[in-house]
Amino acid sequence: MIKALLKSEWIKFRSYYLVLGAAFVALVVVPFFLMNLDYSQTAVGQTKALSEALHALYLAQPVIVIFTSLYFAQEFVKSGMRTNFLTVSNRKAWLAGKFLFLAVLLLVLYSVMIGSCFFVMLARFDLDFSWPLLGKFLYYSSFGLLSNLFLALLAAGLALLFQSWVVPVSVLFPLLIGLSRLLATFIKEAKYLPDLATLNLFEYEGLQHSIDLSGLGIQLFWLALIWSSAIFLTLKRDVR
Repeated sequence: MIKALLKSEWIKFRSYYLVLGAAFVALVVVPFFLMNLDYSQTAVGQTKALSEALHALYLAQPVIVIFTSLYFAQEFVKSGMRTNFLTVSNRKAWLAGKFLFLAVLLLVLYSVMIGSCFFVMLARFDLDFSWPLLGKFLYYSSFGLLSNLFLALLAAGLALLFQSWVVPVSVLFPLLIGLSRLLATFIKEAKYLPDLATLNLFEYEGLQHSIDLSGLGIQLFWLALIWSSAIFLTLKRDVR
């Protein structure tokens, strides 16, 4: 059954041009930002290159949120979810197939994104390829990528919970483009927002001194809260 569901998800993914467009934008936005950023004013050489690369990954978060929101919300267009639930009796299997396909999709997306980001970084900062540099890049970017993955899954959970792509985009997009930082100047509890909690994972110079992964724990808490609610309501939802 899972194989059939994955095949169905692949067909739906190829057929939904908004999702394909968002995926394409996600692939090009990180190299684009990396080619034009000058975020780290004091760093030089490899330090500056890695700092700019991590910041480019951070700036890609809104696009990833839009992509995952659109992908999950396609089920609610033209009674798509009702049709799925009437044809697939096992809702748990449907959820598992959709989640698994999204995980594979994000893995492929991030792999291409990281590969292009690394080679653009080499070209822009005139660096020679070396295995130690590649290892350092993959190591320090992995923390930010994990944070991006959690945000993507959070957006998917919100889309499933509210049956719309509008809610996750309306909630997460303003936070990612600056609202959370504005809130943090007035409310100290804003540091527990899912985007601010892991902001340190995109600061290369800070990561060199210490790596604090507590923000990922905060994101996992948000994920558990949203996804448990979304799964419960999905399994109980009447589509007749």
